Amino acid sequence: MTPSPASILIGPVSRSERIEVLDVLRGMALFGIIASNMRGFNGPIAAYFDHSLMWQEWYNRVAQVLIDIFISGKFITLFSFMFGIGFAIQMDRAAARALPSQTFYLRRAGVLLVFGLAHMFFIWWGDILAVYALMAFLVFQFRNRTQRTVLIWSAAFYSWPWLLAAFALGASLAGAPVPNPPIPNLEELRRVLQIHSTGSYPQIFAARLVDNITGATFMPFYAPRLLGIFLFGLWVWRQGIVRNLSEHRDLLARCRRWGLIAGLPLNVAVAAIGEIWRPNPVGSDPLSFLQTVLGGVALPALSLCYACTVALAFENEQWRARLRPFGAVGRIALTNYLLQSVLCTTLYYGYGFGLYGKVGPLLGLVPTVLIYAAQVAFSMWWTGRFDYGPMEWLWRRLTYGQLRRKPLETVQG
Repeated sequence: MTPSPASILIGPVSRSERIEVLDVLRGMALFGIIASNMRGFNGPIAAYFDHSLMWQEWYNRVAQVLIDIFISGKFITLFSFMFGIGFAIQMDRAAARALPSQTFYLRRAGVLLVFGLAHMFFIWWGDILAVYALMAFLVFQFRNRTQRTVLIWSAAFYSWPWLLAAFALGASLAGAPVPNPPIPNLEELRRVLQIHSTGSYPQIFAARLVDNITGATFMPFYAPRLLGIFLFGLWVWRQGIVRNLSEHRDLLARCRRWGLIAGLPLNVAVAAIGEIWRPNPVGSDPLSFLQTVLGGVALPALSLCYACTVALAFENEQWRARLRPFGAVGRIALTNYLLQSVLCTTLYYGYGFGLYGKVGPLLGLVPTVLIYAAQVAFSMWWTGRFDYGPMEWLWRRLTYGQLRRKPLETVQG
C-alpha cells in the first residue's frame, strides 16, 4: 500500500531526519540517570534524599559523594533539556507542514502521560515521564511566543525553587510557623526494607502508592524548574545552535569552559554541605537555602559542560564514530529508560532477586555499569534491524494512529 500524503507528513522522524548528536546526548544521559537512580531502586524514598540513613561505611559515603558531584542531577537536567528540544522539533515539524499541530502534539503528550502513570504505579515510584508530559502541555502554550518571552519565562520557572526557599527561610527567621518535612522514622524504614526485599508484588504495589504520594509532595518544588529547562530547550532549538554546531564552536567552547569553572567547585560545595550537615532538601533552615541556591547553579553548569564537550567532540570524525554507540541508546531512549526500571526492580524487589537494601552505593556501580553496557549492546543490535524501539513504536502508533513500516523508503519514494 502507498501511504497517504498526510501519513507521510505526520509520520515519525526517519533516520535521515534525525540529528545524531541529540541521540548521543540522550543516550549518555541515560547512564547518568541509572547511576543516580540506583539508590532509589535499592532503598526507601527517605534514603534517596539522605543516604546516611542506610550507608555509613566510609567507602560507600565516598562513592555516593562522587556520584553526587559528577552525576546526580546533571544527567536528568540534560535528559530534560533533550526532551524539551524533542518536543520543540515535533512542534516545528507539524507547524511547517500545516498540520493540526495542537491535536497531534497534545495527543503525543497525552500518550506519554499514560506511559508515565503506568510506570509510576506499576513499576517504580521515581517516574519522570508523567511530569515531562504535564510540562509538555505547558510548553505548547509558548509555541507562538517570541524568543525573548520564552527565555524570560524559562528563567522565571527555573528560579521557582529559589523563591520558595527564600520565602521559607524568611518566614522561619521571622518566627512564623513553617511546616518542615518530617524526620524519617527508622522503624518505618525497616518496615519498608522488609516489604520490598521479601514482599509479594501486591504488597510492594501498596507500599509504592505511599511512595508516590510522598514523591508528589516534592513536585510543586521541582516541577516548575523542569518546565524552565524544557523552555530553554525550545529556545536553544529555535536559535539554530543544534542544527549548526560547526558555526557555534566558539560559543560551545566558552560554555564548556565556564560550565566547568562554575560547575565543578559548586557541585563539590553542594555535596560537602549535604554530607557534613545533611540539610533537608526542602527545609527552611539557612543550610537548606544555601544548598538550594548553589545547587540551582551547580547542576546546569556542569550539565552544560558535559553537553558542550560532547557537541564539540562530535565535530571530529574519529570521536563521532566512538560516540555512535551512545546514539543507539538515545534513539530508543524511552524503551531504555523503562527497561532500566524493570531490570533494577527485578534485581532488588522481593518478587525478583530480593537484594533491596543490601547493595550500597559503591557496589551499586557494578549493576549500573553492567546494565548500561547491556543496553548499549542491545540498542546497537536493535537499531541495526528496526527503525524504532518497542516503546517508541507504541508511542508513535498511539500518537499517529498509523505507523509506516519502512519510513525511509516511504519518504524517499
